[in-house]
Formats: sequence, C-alpha cells, structure tokens
Amino acid sequence: MSRRPVWTIQADETFGEILAYIRQEWGVAAAQAFFGEVEHTVDLLVAFPEGGILERPELGIRSIPVARQVRLFYRLDDELLILLELIDVRTQRFQGMRGEL
Repeated sequence: MSRRPVWTIQADETFGEILAYIRQEWGVAAAQAFFGEVEHTVDLLVAFPEGGILERPELGIRSIPVARQVRLFYRLDDELLILLELIDVRTQRFQGMRGEL
C-alpha cells in the first residue's frame, strides 16, 4: 500500500533552513540538487516505506540518508508517511536522536 507523505512543521522548517544555507554557501544549483535528492528519497520511501533504518523501535521512528551529512527521520501511519525532521549527522542533535525522539 502506498502511503501519502506528510511533512511536519519541524521537517518543513528544517528543510527550508538547509536549502537556504546551501544556496548561500554553494549557490542555487547546489540547493536545487539537494532539493532533488530529498524529493527522490521521499519518492523511494513512498514505494518502499520500510526502507529506512529503525532508529527507535518503540516509537516506530526510522531514518534514511538523504545526502552525505543529512538523514531524514520519519514514521509510518496506516495511510501516511510522516516526515519528522531532517538532521545533519555532524550535530549533537543527531548524536542525541536515538534517545531523544
């Protein structure tokens, strides 16, 4: 069964922040490439929703790499693919993710 992707406010805000940073530091082409990588990853998850690593089994939270330094955290609902947050793997936020969500 195909699930409909839904972005949480946090995921949407983080995505916008990352895109703005990439655009500022590396230009529009790099930001467009990252946007495409995220879009492709979400499409893969719609087709293969259990494709990510189960990070927090008790909460059903999974993650999948989007880019070298960014992972997309999500969970599944009956009909939804809930996109929770994009996190840079080099940050403390990522290091604490397994015990925080």
